[in-house]
Amino acid sequence: MPEPVFEFRSEVFFDELDALWVLHHSRYLMHLERAQQALFQQLLGVSNFDAKRDEDIYVVVRNLTVDYRVPIRNPGPVLIRYFPERVRAAGLTLGFELCSGDGSVLHSSGSRTVCKLSGKTHQPTEWTPVFREALENWCRGV
Repeated sequence: MPEPVFEFRSEVFFDELDALWVLHHSRYLMHLERAQQALFQQLLGVSNFDAKRDEDIYVVVRNLTVDYRVPIRNPGPVLIRYFPERVRAAGLTLGFELCSGDGSVLHSSGSRTVCKLSGKTHQPTEWTPVFREALENWCRGV
């Protein structure tokens, strides 16, 4: 796995499992979203988002590729690993792995590209200098 890596633990609950005791494929995306929020909070140096302060949180998913490998069949912790693949002026592509809580089983992997939008115009706009610097530092392992 490429370095640097951001790790986030998320909890799968009983009510997320379907009648076959398998985590529904759409729920994987929710856990990825939670991990992305935690990553952005870390990069911004905040413990929660404030829409007026944190304009870099306005993103939409542009592309998503998911390879489902081994089903998640029980409630409990999962480990999400994000690593940068490409940073652009208004976009970010992250590779990911969604693993068992101890990291021993790879349940899914893929990549996710988000595009930053202006909160006012809803058009693509560049990352703020502060966020861009934090992204570049993370990519360099600083």
